[in-house]
Amino acid sequence: MRNSYVSLNSHYYSVPKEYIGDTVELLYDGDIVEIYHKFRHITTHRRDDTPFTYSEKESHKLPGVLHEYRSRMDDIYRKAGEIDSVVEEYIKLVGVAKKYPIQSVRSSDVILSLVERFGRDRLVLACQIAMESKMFGYNEIESILINREDEKYHV
Repeated sequence: MRNSYVSLNSHYYSVPKEYIGDTVELLYDGDIVEIYHKFRHITTHRRDDTPFTYSEKESHKLPGVLHEYRSRMDDIYRKAGEIDSVVEEYIKLVGVAKKYPIQSVRSSDVILSLVERFGRDRLVLACQIAMESKMFGYNEIESILINREDEKYHV
């Protein structure tokens, strides 16, 4: 990925910054994840299957912007979780679906802001509908809310 991490089962492992944008190979078992670049071993991590969390090494010295992105996304996940676990799960999927970190941050921020305009319950339902339809982004959520598609699911 372009953010100095590789993903295995939705868990992210850091790689040294000089490999950003390169293709790497992962060899893993139940305990260890080994990362290779062109058959050369570059790092090893203890395997962690906790989704949407990060395993990182200080020695990988992530670029400042990417570190800021990580901190910002952690804050966004926390805020989403305060609204509802469905919203948190949806926001994490948005983070995975977007190609660049800044897109994840921007999209997630504006999705969370919809709670002020449409309310908590409607946002939760819209996120559930979007997840079921595999649609990940602000425009998708806003469209569901504006077109009142969530009201069909209201109990």
